[in-house]
Amino acid sequence: MKKWIVLAVLCLTGMVVQAQQHEALTEKELARFSSLFYTNYQHVKMYICSNLESVKAGDVIKVGVYFRIDEGWNIYDNNPDADGYLPTKIEWSVPEGCKVEKIEWQKPVQLGENSHKMGYYHGCFVVVTIRVEKLPKLAFEIKAECEWQMCDELQCIQKRGTAVVKLKNEGTKKTKFYSILKKW
Repeated sequence: MKKWIVLAVLCLTGMVVQAQQHEALTEKELARFSSLFYTNYQHVKMYICSNLESVKAGDVIKVGVYFRIDEGWNIYDNNPDADGYLPTKIEWSVPEGCKVEKIEWQKPVQLGENSHKMGYYHGCFVVVTIRVEKLPKLAFEIKAECEWQMCDELQCIQKRGTAVVKLKNEGTKKTKFYSILKKW
């Protein structure tokens, strides 16, 4: 498995786009996530989806991780130069024959009137674009290993979590998230 660390990608290749283009998901788009399995990390639920459930060589896969954040809590943006807080990080693992092309983050908001800290209150969506250059022989998975700091007015808690999406290699087949991920 190849591992792509967001900070390394930022520093070395410039493939990461700092969320200047993408607004938050709409309520209708968020409703689609309710059918997905999620992992609950106290005040943050983590979901993962892809635009395809089955692929062939040459396909472009988009995989999204959605952090749903409880009311009164926030997580921080992915700024590696963060001052006074731990940035949210995602390390992507893809199989041999697949290449990470781009990682895009939802546009963050300012966390407080007089704060220089940027982050997310209700949710954060991160999308990776992966090209299948050589099709793996068997079904495969794409893994997102995430780390974030969630805070409310009284405390901050650091968490880690993993989300996995499984894909088949039986030709191109779209998922119900295709239209959401197509915009990214």
